[in-house]
Amino acid sequence: MSRFSFSWKSYSLRWAGLVSLSALISGVFLLLHLTAGMMLGPMIAGIIMSLKGRAVTVKPVFFTMAQAILACVVVNSITLSVLHHIFSHWALVLLSVLSVIVVSFATGAGLAWFGVMPGTTALWGTSPGAASTMVMLCGAFGADARLTAFMLYFRVIMVAVATSLVSWVVVRTHHDIGIPPLTQGNLLPTLSLIILSTLISLKLRMPALALLLTILIGTALQLSDLLHISAPFWLRIPAYLIIGWSIGLRFTAPVLRYALRSIPAVLLSSLTLIIVCALLAFPVAYFAKIDLLSAYLATSPGGLDTIIVISANIPIALPFIIAMQTARMIAVVTLGPTIARPLGRWLERHARTPLSEKLIPQTKD
Repeated sequence: MSRFSFSWKSYSLRWAGLVSLSALISGVFLLLHLTAGMMLGPMIAGIIMSLKGRAVTVKPVFFTMAQAILACVVVNSITLSVLHHIFSHWALVLLSVLSVIVVSFATGAGLAWFGVMPGTTALWGTSPGAASTMVMLCGAFGADARLTAFMLYFRVIMVAVATSLVSWVVVRTHHDIGIPPLTQGNLLPTLSLIILSTLISLKLRMPALALLLTILIGTALQLSDLLHISAPFWLRIPAYLIIGWSIGLRFTAPVLRYALRSIPAVLLSSLTLIIVCALLAFPVAYFAKIDLLSAYLATSPGGLDTIIVISANIPIALPFIIAMQTARMIAVVTLGPTIARPLGRWLERHARTPLSEKLIPQTKD
């Protein structure tokens, strides 16, 4: 009994340490106005605990439920008003979205071709936007979730810094930044949808199904005006924690060393995507007849939450920005897996052998 008590106490202390470390790191990111810190903090904390041999286990049911919760964030942005803005500028939106997707997959293919990353992982890791969704889906399509998360969130930080600087230069004034406001909606029906999607996914043993089911059912109900999906910030926090921990705790010393070794190449690919998106802002501003800052924010390859928070109290064309970002998110979530799987397999057959296969021991993860 004493041995069991000691083991339980040790495990509880590990969880306490993980939670405390996550809160500390996330707090630092939020002070720096990086909303992605809500997932980055837990992920970094998980990496530290794993490397120190103090890892804990996140049960699959919680990871599956976290996917359903973040799917509600996706659905929450798909409204009739947003769709109206998309269809009003359909040619411009289509050209912009396709251009960014082509460039992102081209940079990913480059990373795979030169052996920096495995083909499928490189393509998922260069997806333009929808970072949390891509991290959740990539594992089911053969990508390494750890390296994918590293690539995506490395770029998220770069985009957040670049966007903050551009906003400051254009507006030439500082502005208050806070947590995104609570999203209005029907909370209880939304929670019911989350639980239903989670149970179906667990029953069929298809982890990504929870995310896809929630998006499909939620979007149909919301556009039919039968239900308005609620995704308040407090509901997202546990999802960010669980997903961050699930990824971070799977890191090993070889994986981390390899990720750090690939930083120059990942930095170059991220800069390429950021610059291309910035250049796209000029024709978007001209044809949509909006200011250049709004066009830049609309084409920026960062998350919508980050864009909204950074642009707080700035007079911008927010409906157009949300429409453009939402259109790209939908395209990335729907087209990404379709393109990444065959292209990734082709690259893995024809490109250089990725260094990860030589430096990272293969696991069942």
